[in-house]
This record gives sequence, C-alpha cells and structure tokens, in this order.
Amino acid sequence: MTQIAIENRPRLQKLQNMSIIKVIMKMANEAMKEILDEKDLNITELNHLIYAAATVITEEINGTEEYKLQTQRSNTPRWVRRIQGSINDIRKELSALVVIRRDNRKVMNIKGTRLLKKYNIEKTEELDQLIEELKEKVSAKSQRLSRYRKRQNQYYQNKLLRTDCNKFYNRFRQTYSNSNNAPGKEEVENFWREIYGKKVQHNGEAGWIKNQHQQNPSMEWSPTCEKTL
Repeated sequence: MTQIAIENRPRLQKLQNMSIIKVIMKMANEAMKEILDEKDLNITELNHLIYAAATVITEEINGTEEYKLQTQRSNTPRWVRRIQGSINDIRKELSALVVIRRDNRKVMNIKGTRLLKKYNIEKTEELDQLIEELKEKVSAKSQRLSRYRKRQNQYYQNKLLRTDCNKFYNRFRQTYSNSNNAPGKEEVENFWREIYGKKVQHNGEAGWIKNQHQQNPSMEWSPTCEKTL
C-alpha cells in the first residue's frame, strides 16, 4: 500500500457484516499498537499504515473473493439511485403484505405488525387497496427509470454518431450479425398475398375519400379494390 500515492488510492468498499467488525477492529488496533511501539513513523508512514489496516479489515469482513476496490464514484445520478432504492424498498414491503394477505394474518411476525401499523391497516379491504397502490407506485417509478435509460441510450448513440461513425455502425452490425432467419421468397410472397391479394370493401362515404376526390377530380376511385402481387 505504500507504493500508491494518497491521492490515487482506490476507495474502500462499504463494510457489510457489522456483527464482527468490533472483534476485527480490536485485533487490528492491537497489531498496529505493536508496530508503533517498535517503529517511529512519520505522519505519511502512519497514514499508509492506517489505510493498509483498513484494507485488511475490509477484505476480512466482506470476503476477498467478492471484494472489489472502487476506483471511482458511480456515474449513475443520485436521483436515479434514490428511485431505484425506493423501488427495492416498496417491493420488499409488497412481498411482506402479500404474505400477510395470503395467510389471512394468522402468522404475523414483528416486521409484519410494524408494516401494518405503518400504513394504519385494520381491514382486509384496506390491505388490498394498499397493495394495489404500492404496485402502481413501483410501476410509475420503473417507467420513469425506463424513460431515463432510453434517453441516455439515445444521447449516447447520437454522440457516438457525431464523434465515431465507424464505431456507431459496427455496434449495429454486431447486434444484427446473428440474424440468419431471413424468410424465403415463397414465404414472403404468401405473407403479402394475404394482405394485398384479397378484395377489400372500403367505406365509400368516408369524408377523407370525398375530399381527395374533390381535390383531384380526374382521379378514378372505387369503394372496392383488389391488388395482387
């Protein structure tokens, strides 16, 4: 860790298992005390030592396999993360409420009791209404995030088209390069014959047809037409 400059240090992952953090912290503090008793460190060396200890603690608590150093902040806007977190919270509550409704409140844990108290639910009808309202909230928030991601994708494609046309078109080639299920000639003809090869009776009294005929008196038209390939 001493080889990395302070300003270039990767961000440490948030600790997940808080139940054992006190034990690990106590062991780390004792080990650091032994090191400090043996060596006279300056402020920079002490800073490196503390960061190294924090890294070891993080790996020990979160696990070395799943541990990843966060080298940069998330590019996702804060409001998007907030809405996604709200959706996750509502879905958890929905799952708990559905279980309560299914069991008809026969089996109630502390979490379920608090949830009903939170929304002041006393009757089954109120519970059904609350579930529907929460579903609508999840749907509305999900649609908002979907619109945002769609706009982001469009913005990225437009920017890529302006700055790097080759890369833009290569992305589409890769997307559709596996489309090998093109229909044959006979299948195409049968498809369009079902559409254009049958007589169709149009509404001869339609206003737009009369308007077109008035604008183009020389045009011949008939309420019945037939087109074939």
